[in-house]
Amino acid sequence: MNLRPATALSVLLAASASALTLGSPQGLTLSGPVTVTGARLLPGGVAVCLGARLGVLSAVGALQRSIPTGSDCAGLSVSPDGTLALTTTLAGGQGAGTVSVWRLADGQRTAQVSVTNLTGAGFSGARSLLIGSAGGTESLDLSGGARSTLNIQGVTYLSTAPDGTYAVVGTGRRVQLIDARTAAPVSGHICDDSCPVGAVGFSADGRSAAVQAGRQLVALRSNYPSTIVARDAGQVAGLPLRDGTVLTLEGVPGAGELQRRDLLTGRREKTLTVPGGTVQPTQVTADNQILSLTSGGLSLGTAEQPATRRIDLPARATGGGTDPATGRPAALLGGTLSVGGQVAARQVWAVQTMNRATWLLAADGSGGLNLAQLDAGKVRTVAPAGNATHLSVNHWGNAAATWNDDRLSVVSQKTGKVTATLNIPGQLGAARVTLSPDSTRAFILPAQGDGFVALLANGKRFGLPTAPGRRAADVQISGKGVLAFTAPDGTTDLYQPGNRVPYATLSASPPAQTLSPARFSPDSALLAVPARDERGWRVDLVNATTGRVDARTPALADPPSFITWAADSRAFTLGAGRLDRLESVTVFPLND
Repeated sequence: MNLRPATALSVLLAASASALTLGSPQGLTLSGPVTVTGARLLPGGVAVCLGARLGVLSAVGALQRSIPTGSDCAGLSVSPDGTLALTTTLAGGQGAGTVSVWRLADGQRTAQVSVTNLTGAGFSGARSLLIGSAGGTESLDLSGGARSTLNIQGVTYLSTAPDGTYAVVGTGRRVQLIDARTAAPVSGHICDDSCPVGAVGFSADGRSAAVQAGRQLVALRSNYPSTIVARDAGQVAGLPLRDGTVLTLEGVPGAGELQRRDLLTGRREKTLTVPGGTVQPTQVTADNQILSLTSGGLSLGTAEQPATRRIDLPARATGGGTDPATGRPAALLGGTLSVGGQVAARQVWAVQTMNRATWLLAADGSGGLNLAQLDAGKVRTVAPAGNATHLSVNHWGNAAATWNDDRLSVVSQKTGKVTATLNIPGQLGAARVTLSPDSTRAFILPAQGDGFVALLANGKRFGLPTAPGRRAADVQISGKGVLAFTAPDGTTDLYQPGNRVPYATLSASPPAQTLSPARFSPDSALLAVPARDERGWRVDLVNATTGRVDARTPALADPPSFITWAADSRAFTLGAGRLDRLESVTVFPLND
């Protein structure tokens, strides 16, 4: 985060003279659905892509190294000798994707290649890559940097076998198993219609592959015709085994069943029931060890017992706060609110902590929603919320606003009564709303068009008190009236009450979709602002008086989905883990 001059009152970013420091953080790992975009076995461990980081885990799941990839990785490949990893970032459309190669011993990036319309990449040898795009298939020699075109026919998908000998490519109605070094086809299948490639599993020697092609599971074998293992199977994934069968996951996730099917005929030979839910086999080794994806992370096992050892990974919190009575973190995971890792409420739409109150927008059990509060792990209904879809709480936490596309209501914490309503048809959709600390004004930021301030007493509107030409994507108001306006480009202007000229402007990367807004501490002394640089995400603590950064968190594994302050302003909680930990939520105490 950098600071740029705005007025004579502006300050320059410099080493803060404040003695404010962060104490030893405490992390919480939560169980829940985990998004893994790639996983590969290593000698004695596993490499796994989790969002914008590449994790190197031991065989028991201990994090040995965390490598920030810069952007969410869309694919993962590991060199046959287990020393290098490749990650891909797909730009989509006509943009350029990125292929990055990382040295696992120290996390250093050793190569980076930009490829227009990238569709996949992987290792084709210890120091060579196979890259697929809409422009064709090419090889890259990592030792000398030479690139050579192998085939000019564009591919829609490319994935290489773990040993680098073969690869699967998709080309419209055709899916092929090719030699990874020459791109020569060795087996193929033509679909009746378009057949987008889904999950692909290779045999231990790479000579066979089970490919999800449309609604079929197709087996490709080097120098043999293709066979159909399962027809009209819907969601299907398979892994060829050395006994001539394919271990398949079929049907609805959560069933907890695997099938063993004959590779040639598709005949079902055996059904395996797996305790604990869905297991999707992804890789098998020469000694019959199997790596699988599970709803909560990864598992290691064999063909007969695919999930004998589970590796739990951190779920991403989509929102959260703290329990005012205990100070424990409250995190929202897929609609379930947990406090300190224990389930407190289900079917929760939104949660927000401000000062000494945590408010919820939660299902009432009859199809509607309630505005509720959390206290000592219990949820207490405050007022019906009707068909509201959004929640916002003022700085003091003593009033909450709920709204939908047409109507906004403000509810008092003390009385549980509606104190004000605004009818603004068609202008509140997907907006952010911020109540003033005294609950007399609502700062309304529609998804389209300019924001405005509405007086809750009579509905009169005024323009936002910002510098000319500045738009706002979010606004926060401290208990002392300081305004923090965040623009769509990610910069945040700080304004003293009644002054339309910012006294500081904080520059940051454009916020991610799930990024938390900035938050003032309850005592209004600090503003916690999400920021990002080449090392990854972090949160800066900005002195609300001077505009200088007094402290920074270490690098985070993900953009923080929420920021919540303790009522005494002596700690704050983030909906993100540290980069070098497997955590979902982190609590940072403050020292001075």
